[in-house]
Amino acid sequence: MSSPNPFPITIVNNSGSSEDVHVTIKGMNASIKGNKKQQFYNPTTKDWSDNATSINIGTSKESVINIPNINSGIVYLSFGAALKFADRISPPNVGNPSDPSFNVIYDKFEISFLPTDGFPFIDITNVDFFCVPLQLQEKLSDGSTNGPKGFSKSRKDVFSSFSAGMKDNWAKIIQNPNKEGILRIIAPNKALVSNNVMDNDFDASSFQSYVDAVWEYYAEGKGKSIQVDMSEIAKFNPGYQDVVFEGVVSGGKFVFSEKDGSGKLPKITFTKPSGSNQIKGSVFGCEDLFAAPNNTPQSVPAKNLGAAFNVGLLAHPSITDPVLYLMPPTTKTQSKNWKTYKDEKVFYTNTMTLKDGSTLDCYNVYSKYIHENAIDSDDYGFAFDDVTQSDSTLADKNATGAIVTIQKID
Repeated sequence: MSSPNPFPITIVNNSGSSEDVHVTIKGMNASIKGNKKQQFYNPTTKDWSDNATSINIGTSKESVINIPNINSGIVYLSFGAALKFADRISPPNVGNPSDPSFNVIYDKFEISFLPTDGFPFIDITNVDFFCVPLQLQEKLSDGSTNGPKGFSKSRKDVFSSFSAGMKDNWAKIIQNPNKEGILRIIAPNKALVSNNVMDNDFDASSFQSYVDAVWEYYAEGKGKSIQVDMSEIAKFNPGYQDVVFEGVVSGGKFVFSEKDGSGKLPKITFTKPSGSNQIKGSVFGCEDLFAAPNNTPQSVPAKNLGAAFNVGLLAHPSITDPVLYLMPPTTKTQSKNWKTYKDEKVFYTNTMTLKDGSTLDCYNVYSKYIHENAIDSDDYGFAFDDVTQSDSTLADKNATGAIVTIQKID
């Protein structure tokens, strides 16, 4: 069975707000084979456009938007005003108060609906920020539902959780312009701007102590290593099926190489992030030094390394096994894997004591609180949360529609 095209998504407005809700849909028209052009889709006119376009669904309790085959689609829900996009396609910069849409309350969810799949992949994402609690369900052909994912809590309750938990430097990611009330919580990799309105310059350099400790922990000759199964990219890279790469630190770099193999496959190396901006971009952003280009050999260790940093698995004091097995759990020799550590609630528990006697949380604290507030602890708190099997994706081949509920924001 294939899902209906266009795919109906019911927006349920439980926000309690008197402001109109504006819907903006951005993505690539997947009905055009090989299309890579980002455009905007208007579900009323059924047109794709190079210019930002949105529809106003007012304060209706329920509204249905129909989305056709779309690749890398993002649906923005904003209150009181349609969002403005710079350079034709760039979304608002949530780290910069001078952005024309900075003060707009909005959030987003993602959808990819490819003809080759016949059904959509949909998720709630807070990789960039948290502003509005959204909840996602799928309607299935047998009358049942899949989910929910996302949030059942109000905006106020989620904000209260962050306010209580964010201390010292981490408190800078809480956006409270002019002390008039929290606007949103910004992800650490997006907190790059300092100005007179607020200090968003979250300093990630304190995390350097943990990065250095990880490099030392996995140093060659110390008996500790990371292993990843490379099979997932074998379809695009012959020779990687059932091949395991092992990573240790050698010559100052994290080096992944073929384990017990011919040695003909090239090694994959990663430079140690150094300084606040590199840690923001590479560790918390899972890009830059830890870039993971799709379907490449580099992508497998890169996204596993980045994810392990964000949840604090690397050099974790309670993990005594000499080998840290990560993704995917297909290697028969694996005694533990991502799912094991998730089920045992090891994520977001790693701390270390610094030389001055203070303690450092060795994980993405923003992501920790995103997951603590999410349904079943599943959501996108950072880019590769799907690697940890903690994401909010729903993708059922029998999906006939979806429901996105806006929870209370006042």
